Amino acid sequence: MASLASLLGVAALPLDALAATPAASLPATQMALANAYADTLIPRTDTPGAIDAKVPAGFAAMLQNWASPATRAAMLAELDAIDAAARAATGKAFTALSAKQRMAFLQPYDAQNFERRPYKRLRELMIVLFYNSEPGATVALSYEHAPGPLQPSLPITPKTRASAGLSFF
Repeated sequence: MASLASLLGVAALPLDALAATPAASLPATQMALANAYADTLIPRTDTPGAIDAKVPAGFAAMLQNWASPATRAAMLAELDAIDAAARAATGKAFTALSAKQRMAFLQPYDAQNFERRPYKRLRELMIVLFYNSEPGATVALSYEHAPGPLQPSLPITPKTRASAGLSFF
């Protein structure tokens, strides 16, 4: 619960504020891994994806400007572990795989590693950054400034989207 509270506290900041700092960057190989992982986790569909929402830039800024050295090392180690597992399974770097190949690799990897706390924190952080971005909160989710009265038992269709806010936790 403490990790969720810390993610929420930082996720309340706009991504642009985090990414605006000049030193907010990762080494090129790890930035490429962050981009590929975020894009695979939340790809562009009929709504913007993690790349559109600048999740990797927000992730890099958080590691540079917020995370403790131990947290930064753990997050980067998780990206490296994904890459190492992809190389072992496919013979290629995670970033060298096509979007379809990355998804085919990540689904079983995610299922096998979901309960490991470091991996779970990386995954949660990417998701929280996305759904707290403007595209995540206003396009992927529906946003109503004044939602009006409660309407129980609304029909759910494939076009129905969850509401933005803390309700997705």
